[in-house]
Amino acid sequence: MNNIAELKPYEVFEYGWGTAVKHKNGDWEKIFLKPTGQEIDVTSLNVILHDNGIEFFADIAER
Repeated sequence: MNNIAELKPYEVFEYGWGTAVKHKNGDWEKIFLKPTGQEIDVTSLNVILHDNGIEFFADIAER
């Protein structure tokens, strides 16, 4: 049974501007922009994603 891979608890969300990957604990991890597929690592950033785009916050208290 050494060939069993550990499954990660991720969710994938589709938006008009791209695709986003979120960990089940609520933290956003990666964003892939359309049409180029440019990847943005947001694991250490405070962001809110919605259909109109991405909002970046300096501090979580600003939400």
